[in-house]
Amino acid sequence: MGRRSRAEEEYEVNEVEDTITGSFGSRLCLVSSELALRKSTASFSTRFTRETGVIDPGSRFCSCWEKIIFLWSIFSSFFTPLEFCFFRGLPEHLASLESAQIIFLVDVVLQFFIAYKDVHSHNMVYDRKSIAIRYAKGRLLVDLMGCMPWDAIYKVTGRREVIRYMIWIRLYRARKVAQFFKRMEKDVRINYLFTRIVKLITVELYCTHTGACIFYYLATTIPASEEGYTWIGSLTMGDYKYINFREIDFWTRYITSLYFAIITMATVVLF
Repeated sequence: MGRRSRAEEEYEVNEVEDTITGSFGSRLCLVSSELALRKSTASFSTRFTRETGVIDPGSRFCSCWEKIIFLWSIFSSFFTPLEFCFFRGLPEHLASLESAQIIFLVDVVLQFFIAYKDVHSHNMVYDRKSIAIRYAKGRLLVDLMGCMPWDAIYKVTGRREVIRYMIWIRLYRARKVAQFFKRMEKDVRINYLFTRIVKLITVELYCTHTGACIFYYLATTIPASEEGYTWIGSLTMGDYKYINFREIDFWTRYITSLYFAIITMATVVLF
């Protein structure tokens, strides 16, 4: 066989054996470099927070705080209709839950120190003045009004019913629950059908709960002499009568209202 041509030498393919050791080493190097990058970023974020007093929204503290506020937003969304509609017969241990508004007041203060991403440049803004101006122009007023002790103000101002209607402002916090489901729907790791089913059940439970509270509230707006003509005052279940329903146990009144709301909404839908 003769000498190989120059073209054959030029296009000769050299087979390189990719050993397991080399492959594992390269992956380990990649992971270690990524962890080092995350560690340096986290340390920079912590250092930046300590020096300027601004909280990075990607920090561990901010992430934990958002979860706490989310859970309390769920509680507030369900408790607000209960607090407003059962105000005239709410047990003391439930009425004391009004003190939970302190948590949302702390959140209002923290919003002045949390950095945000600019919608135009997509860069993080760490300037304290810019953060304060943005929050003040946004939802500061609504957040503050949601933290106000409206029941106490109602008693001080001569028990004006209009004052108590301001409690419904707290339902603005339900947007956090809506944002949570929106993120779940976009997450490819979670089944979309499962997310929609959970969302549907949550909405149905909330609507039924709110409807039950409103039905009870409508019965309490009637003068005491005419309460026997309301839906709950005229209700009789076996030998049990609800004539003096205000004196009945709270949970009995709530479950009865829940039952009435379910039956009413079901019959309205059917007919």
